Amino acid sequence: MFIVTYRYNLQPEKSRDYIPLEQKAIQIYLEHGCLGVEIYRDPQNPRKWMEINKYHDEKHYEEVSAAVEGDPRIEALFEEFLGLFEQGNAPQKDTYLRML
Repeated sequence: MFIVTYRYNLQPEKSRDYIPLEQKAIQIYLEHGCLGVEIYRDPQNPRKWMEINKYHDEKHYEEVSAAVEGDPRIEALFEEFLGLFEQGNAPQKDTYLRML
């Protein structure tokens, strides 16, 4: 298993706009082969969010990412996402391999 995490801060008043955008994006990722997407919000700080995307391995991640980037629906969603992030706080991306 290979996962990609994204951590970001959302303006609290934008959270309601975020959920439907994320649902649309998740559908696109799943259509292109992503194994699953999970979204979490920090219980103590409603500005902090984390997204976990699951793949078979790094090669699978690269294939899915290329397919998603080529999907015309994702560009408009991405532009909307950028408007939700707090100024100067771009998402932080990390990758992990499942060891156990």
